[in-house]
Amino acid sequence: MTYNQIIQRIKTLANNHRQIRNCYKGLVTDFLTDRTTLYPSAFLQDNGSGNISVSDRGTTYPFRLFILDLVHLSADTKTNEQDVMSDCMLIALDLIVQLSSFNYTDWRISADNPTQFVVEDEGDFIAGVTVDFSIKVLFNKDKCQIPFSDAPIYIDYQTKYVEDMTYIATGNEGTTLTIPEVVGKKILLITRESMVQYEVSNNPQSTEFVWDGNNITLGLGTNQGERYLILYRNY
Repeated sequence: MTYNQIIQRIKTLANNHRQIRNCYKGLVTDFLTDRTTLYPSAFLQDNGSGNISVSDRGTTYPFRLFILDLVHLSADTKTNEQDVMSDCMLIALDLIVQLSSFNYTDWRISADNPTQFVVEDEGDFIAGVTVDFSIKVLFNKDKCQIPFSDAPIYIDYQTKYVEDMTYIATGNEGTTLTIPEVVGKKILLITRESMVQYEVSNNPQSTEFVWDGNNITLGLGTNQGERYLILYRNY
């Protein structure tokens, strides 16, 4: 679901409320001085930073919704103002309930949505309420769907693969094995018959070895026919 689709759905729901004459999108200050603005109305505007979460594959869009109406200026102006605020809060509640309906399975509204009463004197004397909320939609894009013409970063997939080999000793190697297949590789594991050999930095004991990138230095000389299993990969 796109940003435009979210806005259109919110505006449709607001315009379907029988007490709202119109739903506007944009900065409220752009409409307050406009004598053609209809009241009571809803005003939807963006509110701060959104969020794209890779961990739960969701995009969150923050909004602020104003519900505003004219206050009748009279001897009971303060009472009229309070009545307007009360009515606008009920309208806001109606809209939040609609936005959170389980009929909309393609988005989720935030659980807690702060409200605040407002009074404005910009050409018209108006009052009402604001509601801060966010809409979260899931995305299911994978790298095959992204419209890139070419991958911008080279990935050496060979580094992910673990290779194995068996070496049979002749007994003439002494304590040094030089095996062309593993030269320059990262050795992950060596077993000598059924015994695991542990890598150390120097002075290997009978169950240890030293690897310098070219030679495997053992702590104990080889025997004829002795089998070595070596796991390795590219760095």
